[in-house]
Amino acid sequence: MNDKRARKPPAVVQDELSKRTKQEWIESAEPVFKKERFEMAGALFDRKDTDLLSEQEVKKKLDTYLNPVKEEANVDSTE
Repeated sequence: MNDKRARKPPAVVQDELSKRTKQEWIESAEPVFKKERFEMAGALFDRKDTDLLSEQEVKKKLDTYLNPVKEEANVDSTE
């Protein structure tokens, strides 16, 4: 029998294996990212509990949450 299955590239397989739920990322905030659980919860507040998130997604959301872009006032504004 010749079973031909489509093999995924190793990077794709690894990424799928490293995905975790929102709660798992919150619980692993300190050992993985050296952040407090409340910081991780704040960064992931808009995600469902059942969403599977990769480490890259979580890093990006955490960075955005902890380092928000400051809005500059318009020079022509009357405020």
